[in-house]
Amino acid sequence: MHNAIATTVMNLRKLALGLVPMIALTSCDENTNPVEVSETRKLTSYDDESNLAVAMPKNWRRVPSTRFRDYNCKFNEIGEVYISIGSGDIKSNAERWLKQFGDTREVVVSELEKLDVMGSKAVILEAEGTFAGMRGVTIEDAGLLGLLVETRGNLITVKMIGKKEEVQAQRENFIAFSKSIQWK
Repeated sequence: MHNAIATTVMNLRKLALGLVPMIALTSCDENTNPVEVSETRKLTSYDDESNLAVAMPKNWRRVPSTRFRDYNCKFNEIGEVYISIGSGDIKSNAERWLKQFGDTREVVVSELEKLDVMGSKAVILEAEGTFAGMRGVTIEDAGLLGLLVETRGNLITVKMIGKKEEVQAQRENFIAFSKSIQWK
């Protein structure tokens, strides 16, 4: 009886070992042709989750919002742009962003570049270097282009992070995107 069980177990192992490569090979699909979407669906809250309306540049891609990112975009390979409706003040948030680049200098808000956004004066913050973000994300030779504005009792921030050259190349899009922000 013991030999019969051992033989059965051995046969099951052989069967499993034979099936794994067969399943793996049959699941590979060589078809990489583009797909054309011809159907539509109703919008859901997932499609329209933000309290803000913006005009997104054509070469950016919208990605799902997260807990602290009310409006979330990607550009190029690793570039990110996101809007947050946060708390705190401009100075402390700007200094926190600079610390992500290893810069501990004090921010003098009155000396930062200004931009009219949402009917208020926003400030623009820029940084370059090694970015050490949340969750262990590190980007060498990174750039930051940030906008901070206080409006309707809220702090609205727009933060662009990516490779320094890519961030610099997106500056015009960033400014236009920031100027387009409106409350819904």
